[in-house]
Amino acid sequence: MLPTQQQPLYVLNQDQKRALIPKIIILIALSAIFYVGILLNISLLDMRASQENLAKTISLIVVIVIAIVGIGLAIWHARNKVYFYADHLVINKKSLSINSILNTQAKQDILDKIFKSESINLGNNFHLRHIPQQLQIPNYINQLIAYQKKQAAFTGS
Repeated sequence: MLPTQQQPLYVLNQDQKRALIPKIIILIALSAIFYVGILLNISLLDMRASQENLAKTISLIVVIVIAIVGIGLAIWHARNKVYFYADHLVINKKSLSINSILNTQAKQDILDKIFKSESINLGNNFHLRHIPQQLQIPNYINQLIAYQKKQAAFTGS
């Protein structure tokens, strides 16, 4: 993040439901499939019953720990905020100048339609994801761009 003393004009939070629910469902489903695969491999091995139970227990614990870490990371990523300043945005501790924004058009995939959210690819590997639709962030970004252009024209003349 760039050192700045100015207060952000706006702080954008992601839609928590849109960011978390699909990831948690996918993570749980993949964990279940992974555990079934482990159980299949254990059943094909020639082991005593006590060894088999120990292997199943350890593998279950490992899968649960992996799922918990994945859910924790999803929650951490969902809490990331976007800070709007007069001349730049700060996304994930990276700064993007308002003048270098290439696109403000919102896109929706099927999950965005379900959760009434949208995503914007600002260009230069900067994305705004899981934005609640009712906030109309593309309009706000366009206003910031227009303001920056006016400021540049005013200071340039």
